[in-house]
Amino acid sequence: MRIKSRLNISMLMLVPIIALLVVVIVIPGIWAIILSFTQYTPGNVPIFNDIQNYIQIIRDRFFKNALANNIIFVVVVVALEFIIGLGSALLLNRKFPLQKLWVSLLIAPYCISEVVACVMWRYMLDPSYGFVNYALSFLGLGPIAWFGTVTSSFIGIIIVTVWKNFPFIMIIAYSALTAMPQEVIEASKIDGANRIQTFRFVVFQLIKPALLVGLTFRIIFALREFGIIWILTEGGPAGGTEILPIYLYRQTFRYYEFGRGAATTTIMLIVTILISIPLVRRIYKGMYEKIY
Repeated sequence: MRIKSRLNISMLMLVPIIALLVVVIVIPGIWAIILSFTQYTPGNVPIFNDIQNYIQIIRDRFFKNALANNIIFVVVVVALEFIIGLGSALLLNRKFPLQKLWVSLLIAPYCISEVVACVMWRYMLDPSYGFVNYALSFLGLGPIAWFGTVTSSFIGIIIVTVWKNFPFIMIIAYSALTAMPQEVIEASKIDGANRIQTFRFVVFQLIKPALLVGLTFRIIFALREFGIIWILTEGGPAGGTEILPIYLYRQTFRYYEFGRGAATTTIMLIVTILISIPLVRRIYKGMYEKIY
């Protein structure tokens, strides 16, 4: 009876959270899906137009450009964040002087607001007096107009995004490394495994579930990245850095095509779910294997 009472109390305490999720996520999501099948502008009654919004979006070259940019952006950014974040965590896991200070310094970029980070990097990447071009001049490289061409702009937003968000992976990896039982590492060394073999077959396998969680979140966050790109380039030049969230913003709040904006939202939701499902399954599989 006592256990049943505790379960009832626990379920009761979940009600406000579930209600909040329904109000904030479920209802707006359903409304967006309904709007995606209508022609709707503010002040007018929504008119059902079947799947015309989806047809127009798929045929729109700007949507195709934004989708291609989004895929490249997510793949490159998440890959770099994973490599730098995991590498930083492995370095921080070693004992050295001022270790806690270095941990705090490396976490700092993630704590800075996007606006502050973008303004800071805007000055650093300035072609005339920016620190980055000044440093490159010592290597014999001429000044680069970081936000002057499509390629340099894309590289610029990738640099800023990776710098801002790699600590997310680093924190997760570092936490997993510090929680790892040292007896397993010692056992692998006794068995004759070198450092590479120990990392590959022991350390990486133990922290892999945590890394998958971090990767899943970073993929989802990168898919909906808006602030950094909008502040730095607004999707320019010539749409070269425009990704789906910026395309969605333009359709909804610049052209007031709320139906097409809702259709874009629905497409992004479907893409996110399709990407997340296999990753979440792999996470649960890893957790199950770890327990049993």
